[in-house]
Amino acid sequence: DDVQYRFEPPDEKTRRADNRGPDRNTLVLGLARQEIGSLQPGPDLNEMAPDFTLPAVNGGEKVTLSEQIGERPVVLVFGNFTCGPFRSQSGNVEKLYERYKDRATFLMVYVREAHPDDGWSSGRNQSLGVSLNQPTTDAERHTVARVCQATLNFKMPFLVDAIDDKVGAAYSGMPSRLYVIDGEGRIAYKSGRGPMGFKPAECEQSLVLLLQQQENKDETTAKP
Repeated sequence: DDVQYRFEPPDEKTRRADNRGPDRNTLVLGLARQEIGSLQPGPDLNEMAPDFTLPAVNGGEKVTLSEQIGERPVVLVFGNFTCGPFRSQSGNVEKLYERYKDRATFLMVYVREAHPDDGWSSGRNQSLGVSLNQPTTDAERHTVARVCQATLNFKMPFLVDAIDDKVGAAYSGMPSRLYVIDGEGRIAYKSGRGPMGFKPAECEQSLVLLLQQQENKDETTAKP
């Protein structure tokens, strides 16, 4: 509906008044570059989570998802620095990590910028000093990811998607998204696509339920 409205606005006067969104050319480029969102839907509930191996932002060892799956649920957090709603929710995401880091594995995956200066730029971002072009190399993305990590004070393990956006596309993680993966490697929770669907509180509810189910299962197994 949003795309149709941009291409076929009710009238020129209304189009000029509603100047918050991208113009036609920016919209087309944003869709093609997957800055507005991934062109893939991502895995559905109960499907196996696509495996991946990504490097840590600080240059540490690479992390493979399948090696993290087991007794503890895995929470995947997708986001980027130029996504304003992601930045505004980063504190809640970090609180979620602090509350459950001893019972679940958290992985932040840094993905393609949503509002680079050379794409659908955001005046709000520029007024806050968040002004950058879309990275074109892995090194450039790592540099921006380190700025994001430091600025938003992320403590959870911080990974960076490659410049081909393979992981972000596979999970439909652009511009931001949350997943919870159970002990068998299946998707137990999938948030809506950001910015509106990025809801840490909703993710927490799903995580708590999964942890309770695991505890009940362990208690049942332990009974003679």
